[in-house]
Amino acid sequence: MSGINQDSRIVEVFSANLGRKEIEKSELKDAQEFIKELASNPSPENTYEIAQILSYIINDGFTERVRYMEDIADVKRTGFGEKAQFQIEIDDLKAMFQAKSSTTERSKISNKYFTLDTDEVSIRPVVNFLDLVTGKANFTRIAEKAVEQLELAVVKRIQNSAYAAFSAMSTPNYTSGAGIVPANFDPLLHAMSRVGGRPTILGDIEAVSKFTELTGFNSNVADALAIEHNENGMIGSYKAGSIVKLNNPFQSNSLTDTELRKDLIYVIPTGDEALRPIKVQFEGGLQSIGAPININSKEMEMRFDQYVGVAAIGVRKLMGVYEDTSL
Repeated sequence: MSGINQDSRIVEVFSANLGRKEIEKSELKDAQEFIKELASNPSPENTYEIAQILSYIINDGFTERVRYMEDIADVKRTGFGEKAQFQIEIDDLKAMFQAKSSTTERSKISNKYFTLDTDEVSIRPVVNFLDLVTGKANFTRIAEKAVEQLELAVVKRIQNSAYAAFSAMSTPNYTSGAGIVPANFDPLLHAMSRVGGRPTILGDIEAVSKFTELTGFNSNVADALAIEHNENGMIGSYKAGSIVKLNNPFQSNSLTDTELRKDLIYVIPTGDEALRPIKVQFEGGLQSIGAPININSKEMEMRFDQYVGVAAIGVRKLMGVYEDTSL
């Protein structure tokens, strides 16, 4: 065993390549050669080492990939077996006038605390042994697909929790319209703007791109905004709300069905995280298991697990959900 851990250089190199950061080509080549060397002697120790290296890379990529959730949800990270305490305000402090030297009314500040049950989200890639030996198995690509699928699983759980909590409500928490109807959508945005911070308008590219028709985003837009739109999905803003697209790829073997719903747009205040109704707990880091090479198929199977808890909780439902009925 080589004693590789999360901070080892080979992990840093592959993680940098996954994050499309600049690295020396020679370093990436050396990292790939090391994997080939391990695979050329497929002992249980070496297959375990390969799985561990890949788990560290996926863990790095997944942590970065879901960092945006900290801007739209109350996110807590804990160790294994630990319960996160989510605080929810019940009452608030108030200021009031009264006659001089008279007794002022008391404002009681109270909170409730909740914990979440976590579930296991898993991926189980199978790699051809000869592809590892020859270097045809692209470690970065395997990690990238794993990170994407883990993120989608978590976002899908958030989507389902949010829709279940808000779809039965009315304005300013839930409304709908054929396309972006300002008369319907704006009350949600205005309400969430009053909560504090600049609200985020989050949704599928087909839904949020319709805001460009209202804001005038076209071929004459400033170059900086066009670059931002193309690189990270930040389309711009609509009435003080930042518009961001969700990663929502097609389902496997389809060019029509997407992993997430295309018709839902979320309006989320970015103020105090304790006020955000979506609660997310990541319990521990990514766990990995690497199985020996299958003698019949000559394939190596790996399994990666992450414990995640998701819920929509709050006395005040401080989020808006808009359903575009035209999608």
